[in-house]
Formats: sequence, structure tokens, C-alpha cells
Amino acid sequence: MPLTSVQVSEDVWLTCLAHSLTTETEEIMGLLFGDIQDLNNGNKTALIWGASPQMRSDRRKDRVETNPEQLAAASAQAEKLSQTIGRTTRVIGWYHSHPHITVLPSHVDVRTQAMYQMLDRGFIGLIFSCFSEDAQKVGRIQVIAFQSADLKQRYEYPARDTTVDIETSSSWSSFDNPRSASESPVIESIEQDSGDSRMTKTAKIVRSSDMEQSSTQNDIKYLEKQKMAESSIVLFNAENLHEISTNTDSIDMSDCVLEALHRSSMDISGAEYIRTEVPLIVLPTRALLKLDSPLSSFTDMQHMLFEEEQSAYKQALQQNMRNGKIHPLAYIHHTSTYQASLCKLIEYCLSPAVKVLQDRLKENEIRLGILMEEGISLERELNLESSPGGIKEVVH
Repeated sequence: MPLTSVQVSEDVWLTCLAHSLTTETEEIMGLLFGDIQDLNNGNKTALIWGASPQMRSDRRKDRVETNPEQLAAASAQAEKLSQTIGRTTRVIGWYHSHPHITVLPSHVDVRTQAMYQMLDRGFIGLIFSCFSEDAQKVGRIQVIAFQSADLKQRYEYPARDTTVDIETSSSWSSFDNPRSASESPVIESIEQDSGDSRMTKTAKIVRSSDMEQSSTQNDIKYLEKQKMAESSIVLFNAENLHEISTNTDSIDMSDCVLEALHRSSMDISGAEYIRTEVPLIVLPTRALLKLDSPLSSFTDMQHMLFEEEQSAYKQALQQNMRNGKIHPLAYIHHTSTYQASLCKLIEYCLSPAVKVLQDRLKENEIRLGILMEEGISLERELNLESSPGGIKEVVH
């Protein structure tokens, strides 16, 4: 049975979002730690309270790859976390970014998700679409949680609302309200969808009304329709793909965005798998479980970014070695590039994180002082009331 909802802690949300914003030209990825909760009504909820950002073995704008050794190390890390917190923890999902690209998963993402689900039916995928902006140059971040479903067995799943619902306690202000769309009629045509596992040139397929009808044109119109109101993080609603924009000039669609939409949109006819959206809820970490160091995933991300740049620098030097020597100009070039990358990491990642943590520490110290003074005052009043004649003093 597929998942009915996903609950993510705020610390994991912060880690994934900060990791996605570290690079604007390349995709990133990481693994998610948690467990599956079986409810009394038969529903299954994925609880995520940890993240493991992964070093990339291949850096490209349209794909991201990691080494199998890191996947094994993540499993060992999950087992260690289980012993630390006293609760079963395992690799329960993965996340990656789509910079300047639609939030919809590509056919490669859907196929990869399907392979993970062969090992674990509760495996979940998260996509963070960032660095998108409207005509007013207002940034927008979209997030989607999805699973892969066998297209041949899709009709067996009960119909349910697949709107991605993101709730936060205090970190984000508001989201666009999801809008319902009319049900799709039975279709017999060649449809295009970004969440398909393979592509065929000509085919015909009859689909029921619970299957989403989406095409490249609808994806473009969906991006044109979405505008920022008050929040920089926007709720993704798959049903909005049915709506048609009346103003096609509202957003300046660049060539790279159009190319990304074209590549991510594949013909659904004869596909093996299709995406299914899962409602996403962001909760305070204490609502899921108690952790001694809830920001461990965030700090691990900072270490991973440094190790990734260092590994790329050493690999570049190794590739330019000739008989154990490297040309001085090549060494100067790679070293300067490495130092520039470290400066960017310090400026855009490490320094803001340290500043935020220092401010939070100072805020907590002030709050602790206020609470201690309040506690001393309450103890003094309690002693006066419990002492002989204390009640008389209070009355007078």
C-alpha cells in the first residue's frame, strides 16, 4: 500500500532547503532517515527526522550521481542513530534539487524512485525546485513529495486527494491555497507527462479520471499561472496543471527553463511507472521525537560541502599529473578555483549559519534568564505562603 502522508521535522527541512540553495547550476542530493508508522485505519505515514547530504560523484545541471559506498555508509549511519535515540531508524527516502527547473519529477526520477521502492515500499522522494522567479524577479521555492506507481496497477489504488500539504509552526508565513480542478474525462490520445519512466513515439492509451492529464504546454502554463503573493515558498498542487493561463506573458520564460520543461516532459503512452504525489507536512522536531542534537544533519551538511570541494580539487590535480608532476600554471589554476569555491562556501553557507546559530543562542540565553528570574520569584512567593504567618502577611 502506498504512503498516505509524509511528516518531516523542521531541522530536516532546513537541511534539505539549505543544501538545495548551495548551488544554482547543479543538482544536489541526499538521503532521508526515519521510519514508517502504521496507523489503525490502515494508512501508512513516513516519519523523517534525519538527513544525510551526499557527496556528488558527477556534477551536472540536469542530473546528480553518488557513489554506492556512500549509500552503504548512510545505512550504517542510520543504525548508529537507532542506537543513539533508541528508536528504529533506517534510510527511508531521498531528496534532490531542481534548480531553474519545474518541480515535477522527470522520467529518470520516477524510474529511480521505482527501483528504490522495489526494496522498500515506503521509500519516498522529495524534490526542491529553487532559483525560480516571476516577472517581478521574486524568488520562489516549490517542494513535492512523490512515489512511483505501476501504471498497469494504478487503477487498483483508491482515489484520494494528492495535494501536497505543507504546514509549519512558525518558520514560514503562508502558502497559496490549493485550488481544485475538474476531473479529467477518459482520454484516448498521446499525452505528455514529466513523471513517466520511458518514452514511445506513437501509442494510444485509455486512462480513468483519477489519472492526472499533464503535458509540456500545461507545465509551461502552470509555471506562468503561479505568482508570488506573500510567501517565498509556494505550495505545489498537481491539480493546477489542468488550469489554463489567460495571460501568457506574465512570466518571462527563458530558453533554459523551456529546455528543462521539454526534457522533463515525456510521453506517457506505454510507460511503466507514473508519479503519485504524497501530502507533505513539516512539524517541529520535538513533535516526532526527542533528539540531543537536532541540528546534527545541518552541521553534517557543512562538513560535507567542504569535503566535496576538497575531493574535487584533489581529483583535478590527479588528472593533470604527468609522471608525478603537474604544470605550474595548471596547479595555480586549480588552486585558485578551489580557494574561490571555499570563499563562496564561507560567504553563502557557513557564515550565515554561524550568525543564525549565534543569534539563536543569545535569544535562548535571554529567555533562560527570564525563566530563572520567574522561577525564583515563584519560589519566594511559595515560601512566604508556607511560612507561619505568611498568609497573614499576604492578606495585610
